[in-house]
Amino acid sequence: MIRLYSAKKAEEITEGLGGILDQIEREYRVPSACMKAILFREIKEIDLADLAADCIVRSRLLSRLAGRRDSSTGYAQIFAYVAINALNFAAEQGIENAQGLGLPAGFVSDPKNSEDIRIMWLKLNRDRAFNLRMAALNLLAASFEVNGHYDLAHSAPEELKKTFSRYNANTKRITGYGEEVYGYYLRFTGS
Repeated sequence: MIRLYSAKKAEEITEGLGGILDQIEREYRVPSACMKAILFREIKEIDLADLAADCIVRSRLLSRLAGRRDSSTGYAQIFAYVAINALNFAAEQGIENAQGLGLPAGFVSDPKNSEDIRIMWLKLNRDRAFNLRMAALNLLAASFEVNGHYDLAHSAPEELKKTFSRYNANTKRITGYGEEVYGYYLRFTGS
């Protein structure tokens, strides 16, 4: 695996996103340290295989060919179907909606609809701020699913670990990923 970013470069990129992360914190109440922890972990792991997958998906979506139509993309390495599910959660909770995020009128947010996947994936891939917003909404949805609430600012350490674990996998238990990201979270909070 040939990684694209060193840990140092991943940290520089993450810190450089501070303005949009502060805005996300104000709008969605997702602590900047939570976002930085996820982003640092994801960015430092991006490799050539991720770029190849993005190229394959982009070419198939733009030409509407059959085959692989989704992959994790952007700094947050989020799949279109995951982002659609997060958006549906946010709409149900009154946090955000498709039009508020600049998605086209009539976007119905169906994770099984190939046109919705196409629209979502292309926006995730092309729009960095949108990618980060969808990651934040996914964190909120993950927290609600595993903890019964989405108040990340007041979550206990075990709750954050479960939330980070759920961000990365369909699980309700703490994984190595969740432990690792929690360590980055502590670093970004200065703890």
